[in-house]
Amino acid sequence: MIKTILLVDDERLFHLVFEEACSLLDIALNLESIDSVDKAEALFQAWVENPASRPECVFVDLNIIGSAYDGIELVRKINEDYGNGVVIGIISSSADPTEQRRAQNVGVQFWIVKTDEIEPRLEQFRNDYEGYRLKTAPFRVYK
Repeated sequence: MIKTILLVDDERLFHLVFEEACSLLDIALNLESIDSVDKAEALFQAWVENPASRPECVFVDLNIIGSAYDGIELVRKINEDYGNGVVIGIISSSADPTEQRRAQNVGVQFWIVKTDEIEPRLEQFRNDYEGYRLKTAPFRVYK
């Protein structure tokens, strides 16, 4: 089980879907959802001051409406500015291979394609999680 998950996604309805799926699958002890890059950056800054506040796993939407940059740039900032060490992936309705390669280049470990049936993808992710935590699992797209 994952101790703490952070979801960064501008779709509040998806927060509910994601939280329910995680609960049904018993994936995490604690789940926090935020809806903007600004909120994410404030939270990440707190990691610098208190590394124990860092979640184990972060899911980032590819396109966060109203943000100065996309989810891939947010992942780059997490990995470069706030310290690597968290399991991190993109969760998006897009399955664009070009975006996936771009994501891999900044340290994204997995990509989950959003659909109405998110549970099977999250279950597959849960089964692979230990490999991501140990940095031994290859990049994978969950469709």
